[in-house]
Amino acid sequence: MSLTVPGSVLESMRIGVLVTDLQGRPLYRNRIAIDLLGEEEVPLPEWSIHHGLCHPDTREPIDASFFSVPAFPGNLTGAERVFLVPGEADRPDRYVSILAHPWTVDSAGAPGVVLLLQDVTDRHLATRELLRDRAFLESIVENVPAMIFVKEASELRFERFNRAGEELLGLPRETLIGRNDYDFFPKEQADFFTRLDREALRSETPVDIPEEPIQTARGQRWLHTRKVPIRDATGVPVYLLGISVDITEQKTAVEAIQRAREELEVRVAERTADLARANEELRREVAERQRAEQALRTSEAMLRQAQKMEAIGRLAGGVAHDFNNMLTVILSYAQMIQEAPVAGTESSQEVGEIIAAAQRSAALTRQLLAFSRMQVLEPVPMDLAQAIDRMEGMLRRLIGEDIVLRTHHAPDRMRVMADPGQIEQVILNLAVNARDAMPEGGEISISTANEYLDHPLDTSGGTLAPGPYVTVTVSDTGVGMDAATLEHLFEPFFTTKPTGKGTGLGLSTCYGIIRQSGGDIVVQSAPGQGSTFRIYLPGIPADTAAKPQDRKAGPEPWVPTPGSSSVTVLLVEDEELVRAATDRILRAAGCATLLAKGPGEAMDLCESHPGAIDLLLTDLVMPEMNGRELAERISARRPGIRVLYVSGYTDNIVAHHGVLHQDVSLLSKPFTPESLVQRVWEVLGLGPAGPSGEGMRREREPGSAQ
Repeated sequence: MSLTVPGSVLESMRIGVLVTDLQGRPLYRNRIAIDLLGEEEVPLPEWSIHHGLCHPDTREPIDASFFSVPAFPGNLTGAERVFLVPGEADRPDRYVSILAHPWTVDSAGAPGVVLLLQDVTDRHLATRELLRDRAFLESIVENVPAMIFVKEASELRFERFNRAGEELLGLPRETLIGRNDYDFFPKEQADFFTRLDREALRSETPVDIPEEPIQTARGQRWLHTRKVPIRDATGVPVYLLGISVDITEQKTAVEAIQRAREELEVRVAERTADLARANEELRREVAERQRAEQALRTSEAMLRQAQKMEAIGRLAGGVAHDFNNMLTVILSYAQMIQEAPVAGTESSQEVGEIIAAAQRSAALTRQLLAFSRMQVLEPVPMDLAQAIDRMEGMLRRLIGEDIVLRTHHAPDRMRVMADPGQIEQVILNLAVNARDAMPEGGEISISTANEYLDHPLDTSGGTLAPGPYVTVTVSDTGVGMDAATLEHLFEPFFTTKPTGKGTGLGLSTCYGIIRQSGGDIVVQSAPGQGSTFRIYLPGIPADTAAKPQDRKAGPEPWVPTPGSSSVTVLLVEDEELVRAATDRILRAAGCATLLAKGPGEAMDLCESHPGAIDLLLTDLVMPEMNGRELAERISARRPGIRVLYVSGYTDNIVAHHGVLHQDVSLLSKPFTPESLVQRVWEVLGLGPAGPSGEGMRREREPGSAQ
């Protein structure tokens, strides 16, 4: 360019002007150029253009060669270059742009260069900040672990793609830029993407797509995509920004978790059902164990009660045995005194009182024997209802008018094998007991029925075996009993009645009779709720009739042994007082006696006595051997000898459950002289009158066998 510009014009310009020759030597600079380059103190001939200029990025000084030929002015011509002018204490850094143009520097047309300088500090700093932000954003976009893409709005061609997108699709971004979905995906999938893109562009807000499938080089993947329309200043969408997160592993994991959860729920449900069944089974087992333990405790209590009752029974039987021995002596001597010719009227009355007291005592011992199941029974088939009906009138008189008696009998009743007299005694005792429990009046109910036990029934006395039974139920509306009373109810001499109102043997007698008859008694009672006694007796068919005992014909009458006119009796009794009284009675009746205080002496007398022995009169229970065994041994040595047993109670030695064996003759203690002599004559087959036909001869002096 060849143009001469006045200096005043150059000075008035708002940009710096610097004119140099082709070697970069300054020929002119205006004031703004001096200010921009900060070289005011340096004279123009000595100043160089590169002085004070640095690279804008590295802050390194510009080398002088940059402005030398041939580099200069080509380094600056045609393009704006920005240089740094480092700041000083009183001014900050400045950035200066330099644009070079060819120039004619004199009238001779010498070539040169005009440099136009402009302060671009604000612009440069803003541009650098913008570039820094852009680089920062580019770094974020490139390193985000999600596919980020930008599509132009018209044809939905890709404008940008980050590295994560390349890795996801398995394609370089150069392949993707400028192309759309139809270039990479099947039409069906490309249609799907395009439809969602158009919906997003029409939307005023970002569109969230929780799940969308995509086919890639790695196979099908699942993306969670968010698409945002980017609009221009007028609100028209020009781009579509898409951010897609690969959720394939997450989806697979969620599905696996869901499957595992469903499987777990199934297993939990199955396990819960198993646990519920196990828990129910455990509850049943615990309940069964508790029932078993309770049953065991109940059985143990019943066993202890049965053992206690058995022990009390044995004790009562033993006491009755010894007591009967004493009563035998008392009754024997008292009756002999009463019947003696020398006895006066006054003494006879006193002896009569002794006999009456002894007989009352004998009744008590019979009750003890009933409790201990050691009395003699005479069982026959009987209808319990008929027996109760026969007693009804007596029972009504017994209980009084203020108590209502009701009876009820089930039809088609079975019979029982029992002693009618003993059963009547049981009903009587229970009725009296019920009456005493209702001092203000009330109601007694007596009923009979058939009952079949299909399982064992535990009672206070033991266990009733399954089978048919006839029950007699006696109920009252009285005061009832507590547990402590029920525990001792059947014990002899136990009573809740006031002193003098009862012996305490009524219920124990009932207990013994029913137990000896093969049955048992079950009691239910509570204070204020009355009492119910239910008797169980083994049932037999209703058409069972009493069968006559297959007994032998009456004994052959006694025939005196040649040379002897009296009966010879071998008397075996271990109790001395009883032995002496019995001996006296027999001799008074005209019998000759051989006395032995035990089985050993009896055997010796059997061997040593030269004459006949017509009758063995022996106690049943003795220390050395029992009476039955002694009788068998003596009978072996003296065939045909008659045997009469004497005892204070029955025993399995001569009886079974209280029923005498067929060939046994027994005289129960206590006995009177008359009953003893009468029984002796019966065993000998002589009848009540005896061999002389005069009965008991009281005037005869006592004698002994020769």
